[in-house]
Amino acid sequence: MSAKKLFEVLIYALLYLLITLLWFVYAAPQMVEHGSDAALITAGFGSMVWLAATACILIYIIQKARPA
Repeated sequence: MSAKKLFEVLIYALLYLLITLLWFVYAAPQMVEHGSDAALITAGFGSMVWLAATACILIYIIQKARPA
């Protein structure tokens, strides 16, 4: 793997980790504490989007790792 490709992979992994931490440590708990219907729907929808994105990333990694 070239240095450029390794750098890209590590930056994307860091970005994913940062977004995950920001969502589950900062944004989602504040929405749940707020307690309004719109905030709870947004928190649930955001968590579902995160779960779908994580599943897509895992499927992509598994498909790339399989030998052709």
